[in-house]
Amino acid sequence: MLLHLVDFNISKDDLNDFFGGPAFLAWARMGNLHGWGGPLTQNWLDQQLALQKRILSRMLELGMTPVLPSFSGNIPAALKKISPSANITKLGNWNSVDAKCRWSCTYLLDPSGPLFVEIGEAFIRRQVKG
Repeated sequence: MLLHLVDFNISKDDLNDFFGGPAFLAWARMGNLHGWGGPLTQNWLDQQLALQKRILSRMLELGMTPVLPSFSGNIPAALKKISPSANITKLGNWNSVDAKCRWSCTYLLDPSGPLFVEIGEAFIRRQVKG
């Protein structure tokens, strides 16, 4: 997801605020928190990419059909400013203690809108390209 969001003018700082650290990525991917325990280092990202390529290669060697994730619509808040006409919904807080919106403030892009399709297609193209 990281590489294709850069294509949509999301800055590195915006991505650092969006992606949680390695121990919190599952929560971040569910849209429950943003930026907690991060940012992710470039070295970590590079290692993860190499690891994923090895895993996929081995799955194919074993005759397995990999099933990769798609774009869910969970987006950095910065996309609201970059694409103000997009239909973006801010979900309610589930932990009102943190004023920095680390544990809340999930933004979802409307799946019926053209930007969702554009980002989703870019996401899949990057996965297929490797």
